[in-house]
Amino acid sequence: MIRKVFILFAVVALVFAAVPAEASSISDLQNELKNTENKIDSITDKLKEVKSEKYGVEKQIEELDGQIRSLVSEEDSLNDVVTVLENNIAAKEAEIEQIKDDISSNTELLEDRLRAMYKNGAVGYLEVLFNADDVVDFMTRADMVQRVVNSDVEILENLESQQTELEIAKLELKSEQNNYYMALEDVQSKRNDVEIASRAKETYMSSLEDNIEELKREEQKLLDASSEIENKIKQKQLEMKYAGGEMAWPAPGYYRITSPYGMRPHPLYGYWSMHTGVDVGVPMRSNIVAPNSGVVTYAGWYGAYGNIVLIDHGGGISTLMAHNTSVLVTEGQSVTKGQIVSYSGTTGMSTGPHLHFEVRVNGSHTNPLDYYSGF
Repeated sequence: MIRKVFILFAVVALVFAAVPAEASSISDLQNELKNTENKIDSITDKLKEVKSEKYGVEKQIEELDGQIRSLVSEEDSLNDVVTVLENNIAAKEAEIEQIKDDISSNTELLEDRLRAMYKNGAVGYLEVLFNADDVVDFMTRADMVQRVVNSDVEILENLESQQTELEIAKLELKSEQNNYYMALEDVQSKRNDVEIASRAKETYMSSLEDNIEELKREEQKLLDASSEIENKIKQKQLEMKYAGGEMAWPAPGYYRITSPYGMRPHPLYGYWSMHTGVDVGVPMRSNIVAPNSGVVTYAGWYGAYGNIVLIDHGGGISTLMAHNTSVLVTEGQSVTKGQIVSYSGTTGMSTGPHLHFEVRVNGSHTNPLDYYSGF
């Protein structure tokens, strides 16, 4: 807003009808300036939009990075469990191998005994039994032979039972291991998907950053162009001559100054601020006239000023009449000294009907009363 106010008062778009060639030249420059300012506003809006989008993408990347950290932690935990299971399975396999060796040894022992018995045949058994001294000894020998055989068989059965139990335990561990492998693969797949999404977001954010830099460069070019156009207009303004003569009072018949030029408490908010013109007590819809001949460079609503009329009088001098209830002229229109250009009012930031009147020299405000000998 400050920049636009400066441009509004510092840059004169048109001059007198008496110098049409200059008016046309400055009018073209003003149109070029307006187009440039519109482009700057458009790029500024686009920059805000892209920066906002970049901020959103950054947040998404942060969320994805958080998901990746969580999945990596979960993956590490699963790997730890899998490692424990692999160690347990290896231990079971070692036990199974040991039992297999024990079974093999005991099987060989039993087979040796059986082969020995087979070689000796029944005679061998009978010799062992009939060499007994008595019936008791006979029974003892028979029982001993039976016990040896039964013991070998029992040992083998126990070993085979242990082997079966270990094989079952190993299968259970394998099954549990497979479940963890599946869970691990699922987590790794999720992490891969999230990493791909994160990389895609990072690539997109990089493109947004490139867009931002390109927009900034374009904005700077336009700002430089705007400044160059302003300088050209100011130069044109300095080359023009002032309309001449003493200014007409903008509110004929009303001369009471309700607020002078200079520092004052703000009428609405109370803080001290610079009053860039004078306020004249004028009833509603009183005639407001052009203080001198010139060309209207702005006519219409302008924020806190309400409805304004800005007139360039040449020589770097312009006047502004604000808070009008209605405006009777248009931008680019030539006006003569004393011509009615608006009706007074209280539009914009105003506490009641009055005229706010400014005189600016090369865009800088000055005391309007210095242009009137009657004050």
